[in-house]
Amino acid sequence: MSAVDDPELPSGRYLSCAIDVQADNAGQTKALLMRNRIFAARTGIVPSVLSFGPNHDMDDRRSVLLERGLLDHGVDLLNIFEHYRETDWPDDSPTGRALPDLGPHLVREKSLADGSPWRRTYRLPDGSWVYDYLRSDGTAFLRMPPFVFREADTWPTSLLRVSRAGEVVGEYGSAREWYQQWVREMAAPHERTFVFCDSRFLAPFLAPMDDPSILLVYLLHNIHLAAPQRWDSPTSDVHERLLGLVGDFDAFVTLTERQRDDVAERCGRFSNMFVVPNPVDLPPMPERVERDPRQVTMMARLVTQKRPRMAVAAMREVVDEIPDAHLDIYGDGPRMEAIEEAVESLGLEGSVVLRGHDPHARDSLWRSSAYVMTSQYEGYPLSTLESMSHGCPVVSFDIKYGPREQITDGVDGFLVPSGDVSALAARVRTLLEDPALVERMGAAARKKAADHGYDRFLSDWAHVLGGAVDLKDGRTTIEDARLRVEELVVESGPRWHRSRGAVPGVAGLGDRLVFRGRLTVQGHSKTARLQDATVTLSAVHQPSSAVVDVPLEVRPGDRGFDLSASVALGDLYPAEGALAGRARLRLRVVWNNSAWETVLRRTRGARRGVEVSFDDDGSLTLTRQASGR
Repeated sequence: MSAVDDPELPSGRYLSCAIDVQADNAGQTKALLMRNRIFAARTGIVPSVLSFGPNHDMDDRRSVLLERGLLDHGVDLLNIFEHYRETDWPDDSPTGRALPDLGPHLVREKSLADGSPWRRTYRLPDGSWVYDYLRSDGTAFLRMPPFVFREADTWPTSLLRVSRAGEVVGEYGSAREWYQQWVREMAAPHERTFVFCDSRFLAPFLAPMDDPSILLVYLLHNIHLAAPQRWDSPTSDVHERLLGLVGDFDAFVTLTERQRDDVAERCGRFSNMFVVPNPVDLPPMPERVERDPRQVTMMARLVTQKRPRMAVAAMREVVDEIPDAHLDIYGDGPRMEAIEEAVESLGLEGSVVLRGHDPHARDSLWRSSAYVMTSQYEGYPLSTLESMSHGCPVVSFDIKYGPREQITDGVDGFLVPSGDVSALAARVRTLLEDPALVERMGAAARKKAADHGYDRFLSDWAHVLGGAVDLKDGRTTIEDARLRVEELVVESGPRWHRSRGAVPGVAGLGDRLVFRGRLTVQGHSKTARLQDATVTLSAVHQPSSAVVDVPLEVRPGDRGFDLSASVALGDLYPAEGALAGRARLRLRVVWNNSAWETVLRRTRGARRGVEVSFDDDGSLTLTRQASGR
């Protein structure tokens, strides 16, 4: 298909932002580069990749990326330090304010390979560190402290812009100000610019970006949840910051619908949420494919997340039944030594080979009869798609997120419960013992991989970016919201009491919850009407995390909504049956890209008598609520 036949992406400048870009980076960087290669090759767009780390070897990086086919000649690779090292600041004019001399505190100077100066490092009396970044002539262009992207308490509050004459010509109060200034400089003047962010660490430095001509797009590449990986499970500080920014992006993109739904359950189902699965290169089929009926392959960074020891443990069980089976593991990482020890301790030196990093590892997939994926979590793994594109069936743990969306169990691969090494081994043996099954599954897997081709990828992005453009003027801000509960009671069902013999003070499943209230919302938007906001009521159960939507009558009114609900208590529980634990009623309003929520509480000034409940040990408890609130 030619570029003229491809789905048309909206016109404008296309910028992708990353902290660091180099050839040996993990899947997130490879996905970013693939997106830009596809855009450049198939749409005529000339995208740029912007990196924000203090890099000084961009020419070497470009050469390696081009050599490995990760970067296209139609894609610019730029760096913020490289840019300002030789470009005067926009406000570079004499001020008479000299850069303070830190010479007495100098601890080291660093030069580039060609001998030109790069950076001076100072240790101040209070123990803090400061860097001067240098032009090729040795003059400083920027003074700033070092910081760690993932650790907010290290983020700098002062970055000094320095002229060639050694004068301070300005100050940024944060790295965020500097980064956004560069993005605006790189954006098309007076023209729409799409700014993509693929890093959860970089996201807080770019969002929000209050510029009507810039559309900010975030791609969530990995899981945001800790164990047990339910929608309300704990999350890291980094992801907590990211989730607080969901509404600030013009498009927030996940790789699977399941992850989008988990984010939506946590934050609200915003109108700026989209799904775009990773694409895969579909290599041409060789004239002849000769698979080794005993070959198993794994490609992964050797890190804890990938759980490579489980692949080795599974091979112990495979080899017990099929002695000539063998596993090749491609990849490097900090767990290399631990995996070598596991291979030795399990007596698999002749059956498992650690091949390290190999740019041609994918070629082995044409020879392999099975591919194993043992990760604890993923976003939408590229390695499994690459295996399927080579007609090699995948045996994978069923984890969040990706394998279930890629693999149809028993058709083009196998899914087994996460962490079940014996089940993994059994499915690998099934493939190694049946070459005909490998051929059938491999053909189905390659067909499935073809569904992840460039045509679908471009079509998905055309939908996302077109949607972001359409939604831009409809962006909203909820400044305040208040719920006045007018009635919140449980009405007894007499027939239920007569037939079941309920305990006084304890509601039964046949009783009804009755709620009436008034929700007042203050906010603003260029074009969106508050009356079009969505108001929902849900029963959120603990400890199960089950969510049951409650029928709610919503009547838009002046600056808000009149709300009412009447529902049998039995309908507040999941269809599969009542769950033990407590449930709270969550009221949420979502207005395009902004949301507000609360839980239903007793009406102000409601009469409070003696309430009957039971403790965990079954003892009856009488509780008398104090009057007032």
